[in-house]
Amino acid sequence: MENLVVLKRQWFIFSKKGDIAEEYDLGLEIGSGTYGKVFLAEHKASGIVRAIKLIHKDRIKEYETFTTEFTILKDLDHPNIVNIIETFETDLYCFVVLEYCSGGELFHKLCKQKTFSEQQAAKVMKSLISAVMYCHNHGICHRDLKPENCLYLTSSEDSDLKIIDFGLSVAVTEEQILHELNGTPYYIAPEILMGNYTKVVDCWSIGVIMYMLLSGTPPFKGKDNNEILMNVYSGSFTFRPKAFKVISNVAKDLIVRLLTKDPAYRITAQQAFMHPWIQELNPAPYRYLSETVLLNISSFIKANPIKQITLSYIASKLAGTNIEHLRGMFIRVDSNGDGVVSKDEFTKVIQQSSSLKKLDIEVACRFLDTNRKGAIDYNEFIAGTLLRESLKKEQWVKQAFDYFDKDKCGFITVQDLKNSLSEGECTTGISKEDIEKIIKLSDENNDGKLDFKEFSEHVINSSETNR
Repeated sequence: MENLVVLKRQWFIFSKKGDIAEEYDLGLEIGSGTYGKVFLAEHKASGIVRAIKLIHKDRIKEYETFTTEFTILKDLDHPNIVNIIETFETDLYCFVVLEYCSGGELFHKLCKQKTFSEQQAAKVMKSLISAVMYCHNHGICHRDLKPENCLYLTSSEDSDLKIIDFGLSVAVTEEQILHELNGTPYYIAPEILMGNYTKVVDCWSIGVIMYMLLSGTPPFKGKDNNEILMNVYSGSFTFRPKAFKVISNVAKDLIVRLLTKDPAYRITAQQAFMHPWIQELNPAPYRYLSETVLLNISSFIKANPIKQITLSYIASKLAGTNIEHLRGMFIRVDSNGDGVVSKDEFTKVIQQSSSLKKLDIEVACRFLDTNRKGAIDYNEFIAGTLLRESLKKEQWVKQAFDYFDKDKCGFITVQDLKNSLSEGECTTGISKEDIEKIIKLSDENNDGKLDFKEFSEHVINSSETNR
């Protein structure tokens, strides 16, 4: 039974048909848009505060096209991309439950500060470029990157950011040509105006953001949108703003490479991440995993399948502020910034952590890579390194049990677990035979199903499976 469990984070992001008020207390309105409003809400079971986007279906002509954003977010798993939790639907409304970022927009901070220091700007850019690189590597073009769509996790001065609003995003192949006119005038790439473009338009937008952070003004101005777009189309900009007198040449070099009009010569997100300005102002910290993390990884490897599944579920629901230490650790281990931890990156951090030399790297990588994609994704890393104390909080264990008990009969049956782990899809999920084995390992009374006592006993107290 070794390495039996195959898990995908998106399996835990369900679209529900029930009343959202049964699970969330809706609070203050914190935003609004063309299609609806955004509210603060508290999840009753865990007490975690979420952001809930309320969408009026009748305001959307092509609702299926609109839901592309949810589909894309379900497949994105990166520490600098907002996490989608779940959705609720009625005949009139759709409620999208998202991770809440309490620190406000990058745009508002820029308005308040006027300009960022190179050190501050480089930190922001490193996070944004990593997220864009991850999107591009996974076939997603954002198409609307701007400071308004970048939120700080908290109000702390050293808070990191998350990219939000994938409403204009699209799935693309490596060289696919796009034609739709999408974006915001100040940040739109010139080739979009010509109607033929690829995903590197996001790199242009990143360049505009960097220019604005360092100077406090956009590189392409105008008295109205038409004039702005004409200047964007020309692709010509200068470093005349006063702020640039004290900006380093290496910073200007990165801006020039990002704001290159010909997309064939524009720097990619991967190249931008490795640019000297990004790397020298963000020197790689000592990549070390603590003894506690070693114990957590070892515990995950030895855990019975039902415990591994529960940890993966909990990891997908925790807010970034609940796991900030582990989140930062993942970013440090991911040295090339592509949003996943490769076997080589994991091996190097183990070798730099003397206390972890006894850990079997091959086994650890195999067990942490629960979706079998060949690398350790963000949610997989969090699940494997979660403090074991997390499982001692009864509300999380109860929440997980309720999630897996799909028919609400008070037991987790084979069919319940199958529906939970594969969305009912026999071809892509875990086989019925494997699910029966998972149930059997924790089924103390041999009745073919798990009650809450059996479930909690094997999740909280049991650490090893009978492989």
